[in-house]
Amino acid sequence: MRLALNFVPFSFPFFKKLNPNSNIFKIIKAFTCAFFISNSIYLSFLENIFFELFSVFFAIYGFILLLRSDKFGYFWTGFFIGLLWFWWLSLSSIYFGLTYLVPFEILGVGLVYGILFRICYAFKYDFLRLTGIFLLSYLHILGFDWLNWGILTSFGVFESSLKGVVCIFLIAYFYHERYISRYYKIAIILGLFYLGIQLKDTPYESLNVDYKLIHTDISQSQKYFYENMQKNSDDLIAEIQKAIEEKKELVILPESAFAFNLERDFDGRYYAILQELSYQISIVVGAFSEQDDKVFNSTYVFEKGRDKILNKYYLVPFGEEIPFFKDTFRKYLMPNMAEFSRGERLNTYTIHDQNITNAICYEASKEELYKQSKIIVAISNNAWFDGFVEPSLQKLLMRYYANKYAVSIYHATNGEQTAIITPKQSIVKKYTLEAKDKILALLS
Repeated sequence: MRLALNFVPFSFPFFKKLNPNSNIFKIIKAFTCAFFISNSIYLSFLENIFFELFSVFFAIYGFILLLRSDKFGYFWTGFFIGLLWFWWLSLSSIYFGLTYLVPFEILGVGLVYGILFRICYAFKYDFLRLTGIFLLSYLHILGFDWLNWGILTSFGVFESSLKGVVCIFLIAYFYHERYISRYYKIAIILGLFYLGIQLKDTPYESLNVDYKLIHTDISQSQKYFYENMQKNSDDLIAEIQKAIEEKKELVILPESAFAFNLERDFDGRYYAILQELSYQISIVVGAFSEQDDKVFNSTYVFEKGRDKILNKYYLVPFGEEIPFFKDTFRKYLMPNMAEFSRGERLNTYTIHDQNITNAICYEASKEELYKQSKIIVAISNNAWFDGFVEPSLQKLLMRYYANKYAVSIYHATNGEQTAIITPKQSIVKKYTLEAKDKILALLS
């Protein structure tokens, strides 16, 4: 026997007029399925009790719809997931004078994930198909690992761990399973729910200094014009001076806040100013640096007149480096692209006796950094990708790893989503205590 499902989005009058076996209906159903699975990316800005409680169950229902699909539905669900998660990747082409490639890149991303989902359908059994979809999270094309089902647990009642994610997939599978009686099915699902739920708060370490995160909103199309650099840099110096007036001990500015070689350009004037200001406040800021004829995307840490430079290791494919066929890409597509060199794999520094891991934008989504960290100071330039999808997905990934490894993150950005991210606390415990307090207040 199968569990009854009261909410069926395809029961509306418009859908009743469509033949359920038609390609149009299947494509609409696949998009609905993909949106349910991806809902947290588009609804995370709500961050309220409704979202926290129900987002993960929308995703589970999306996987149930996927299991009910045929090979056509699997392909189109993968296609739309590729678009819903990663359409923004194409926007960076605009800044390399390759605007005409945008629709082809969007289509290419959709096709890649459509084909991957279709390959998963080739497995004979539903359990193996869903296992294949789960394992796609471990397929990192060119090192790009942002298709991570862990984001489904960034908020909500499930534990942010492999166990929590596996329970989500298994709940979807056993709900869909046709050969288990209703009562066994209910018992299994409740057991999985209890196994995957987060019941305890996660302890974490916080910065022990009075800090300030500086948020900027400088358009990517204007950021690197020489005539704008001086004004933007003067504004940043004013922000640091304001933080000093506010008696802050640490100020954190975004990636490439100073969009030039800090030590060399403008005769090193801003470098000298930052050194002087660092006697009054510790400064973490993004800029470019050069060493041995290599150019780096760097974080400068200024403290008491001294500086430490930490260079980005994880570079964005086709944004900060050309991963293969360099000569061909430079000749036909990216003749003006300057690649960055790689720094150390793990960059750390100390402020006020606390060990801090440095992360520059893309690095803040790399799990390896979290395994060896307690506090991460991340700086990003999200102006490359206008709109809320990329910053939202980045933040969900950071939340997932912060939850999983008990790490606190202090994230300063140019563009959207400047935030302090700490491990989530148990929703069950939180709302149980709130309900208890309200009952006691009514009785008193």
